[in-house]
Amino acid sequence: MKRQKRQAIRCVFFFLLVATFCFWFDFNTYESQTKTIPCEENGIIFSITTFNGDNESQPFVKCLGHTWLSIDNRSGHSVYIKDYEIKNDEMITFSVWAVAKIPGLLFNLESDYISSYGRYVGRKSLSVGIQESQLNTIEAYIDRNDQWTLGKNCSYWSVHLWNEVVDEAFRLKTQTLFYTPKRLEKSFAEFDCVEVDKDFSRARHVFFYHNGVRTELQLCLGEL
Repeated sequence: MKRQKRQAIRCVFFFLLVATFCFWFDFNTYESQTKTIPCEENGIIFSITTFNGDNESQPFVKCLGHTWLSIDNRSGHSVYIKDYEIKNDEMITFSVWAVAKIPGLLFNLESDYISSYGRYVGRKSLSVGIQESQLNTIEAYIDRNDQWTLGKNCSYWSVHLWNEVVDEAFRLKTQTLFYTPKRLEKSFAEFDCVEVDKDFSRARHVFFYHNGVRTELQLCLGEL
């Protein structure tokens, strides 16, 4: 019995060492503001936003932050993601969440958290203009990847979709074992046009898709 207990302790200790290594070790090197990215204001604007969680952390409770994507339609006409109409001068946000009983991909939850609860202060964003045809790439990725997992969390999900859509010059580094918002911030710092506290107030209702059917949600105070 004692031998089994010692073996169990060793296994737990080894697991913690591996988890710590994966969490902290980064294969990338970063050079501050060595890349130029356009600060788009017109057309269809695709953005990636990351929040490192530092100012929402409390003693003994670490907030790891959140990463998400958004589409801002300033094209002069409506565009669509699946059956959802993004009217001119409207936007959507989207990412995966660890939420029970519903699919992991949720739309406009970030904008609702910001407007209703003042969340994600200090968030950082990169933005590029995309063609309307590239919305098909976003839809295809969404259809293939609509769940949150520990390994494929919000940061993993967002950066891989970003890299699939944007030109090579604007891609973010991904050689890492575990993706976090704080790690993505390092990659953001390589670009010269990083927006702080991007406005998402033009995103509307919170919704998700289940079996192809769109369902709207409403936040309650107890869900925060």
